Amino acid sequence: PARSTSTPSGVLVRRHSKSGASRAISRSTAAPPCAKKRPAFCEESQNRCMSLRRRSSLLLLLRFSASSAEADLELVRGWPERPPGSAAKRLTLIRHAEALHNRDARQMPNYFTDGLGHTAAYWDSPLTPEGEQQARLLAGKLQFRQEVGSPQLVAVSPMTRTLQTASLAFPDIPEPAAGRAPLVRPPFVATSLARERIGNHSCDGRRERVALEGEFPHVDFSEVADGADEMWEHKEVEPDGMNSTACGARAGRLLAWLWRRPEPEIAVVSHWVFLCDTCCGRTGSTTRLCRWATPRCVS
Repeated sequence: PARSTSTPSGVLVRRHSKSGASRAISRSTAAPPCAKKRPAFCEESQNRCMSLRRRSSLLLLLRFSASSAEADLELVRGWPERPPGSAAKRLTLIRHAEALHNRDARQMPNYFTDGLGHTAAYWDSPLTPEGEQQARLLAGKLQFRQEVGSPQLVAVSPMTRTLQTASLAFPDIPEPAAGRAPLVRPPFVATSLARERIGNHSCDGRRERVALEGEFPHVDFSEVADGADEMWEHKEVEPDGMNSTACGARAGRLLAWLWRRPEPEIAVVSHWVFLCDTCCGRTGSTTRLCRWATPRCVS
């Protein structure tokens, strides 16, 4: 956990069949080499992910295109246009804004030494006032897209900090200021597939679904288990917390779930480690997501 900003970044994902019959043209020039039988994760992308620790509300733009459901994924550079009638999907990945545990880990000298992050005080921790402001600033960057009906869906982790970030970043404003178009909040679906890697930090424990439904009535929680947190006892820390096989596999399942959705443009609001697993090639043996883009602001 570290101090957050709102620096967005863009990348292009192309999806092609194993035979190579449907290959997209890459907009990148040079990229980190990744062998066909690569290690558990791409070192170059891991280093890039580590550099993102101080960025919150991070935006990544991805594009999916495929000729079959068995297609591979490859991450390349670019902010792609989506041609009319294209079968491709365009995704915007957003990391949550500053939460209580992020702030206290930065400001409290004894946060780690005394194991405060493992205490009930940080269970499913909410955004700080600064985090709320970050999410509102993010809404300003996304407003021009929301005015034209993009995205058509917001898929969000069912954690308080991600639900708050998503709700503030995609507001419902029927009577905007003069000169602005009304904003209609897109449909929200909470999915446990987008949760943070399950470790020992209590901030990653989920509140009961009924409490979340009461606080976020605009969110569809049908993809989240009823009752208490069903994932908390199933830790995703092997072989280690930053290279979790289970979390990487879950990231692959999220990408497959997104691919099956009918919406062509989807925003995903999730977490730092999980997004690293999604974008660093740890989503399974048929997924290669290993080329990062230079950070670029959406405005």
